[in-house]
Amino acid sequence: MSTKQNNPEERNELTNNNFEGMNKIDFSKVYGEETVAKTAAVNQQEVTRLFKAFITIPSSVEVKFQHIKGYLYMTTQMTFDNNYKYTYKYETYADFKLVEKMLCSMANPKMVGCLNGYKVEEHPLEASESDPRIELFRQFMLSKFKCRFDRDFTPSPDESYVCATFQVGFRKEFKFCLKRTEEIEAIINEAMKAA
Repeated sequence: MSTKQNNPEERNELTNNNFEGMNKIDFSKVYGEETVAKTAAVNQQEVTRLFKAFITIPSSVEVKFQHIKGYLYMTTQMTFDNNYKYTYKYETYADFKLVEKMLCSMANPKMVGCLNGYKVEEHPLEASESDPRIELFRQFMLSKFKCRFDRDFTPSPDESYVCATFQVGFRKEFKFCLKRTEEIEAIINEAMKAA
């Protein structure tokens, strides 16, 4: 079953705003057991900067992921509306614990300190032979967070990418753009049946 939005009546949204969904995500499944030699690390300075940025209460937060040589790479863009509007970007390799702490900080305004205490040396990265974004996407799809599918990104007639945004708080979003494969189709269909 295809999930492309050719018909405007097709379902393109999972609509449960229950933020307890963060407790339903099993981040231990993000990385597989097979690993290769470690060559990347979480940037502790960026984690500290992210923590300080959450303390200053950003007006919006957007998190995106890339898959770089077996590692998860996280880009976070924060916008602040104080006397004037400005935007900062934070980039680092990430492990499932860092993603979990980001989710905690974004989903619950009273928990902005979730990133405090994250120590890079306690979380050595392990490369995955599969794309770690796929299992992360599966966990988000099965959570209670609201999901919006945008129009597929099609860089060529033979390629199509699923673009999904998960709203975990007011103006706080996780975004995925993954190549449309049978596995991705199955994840989406499974989540829609469960909703």
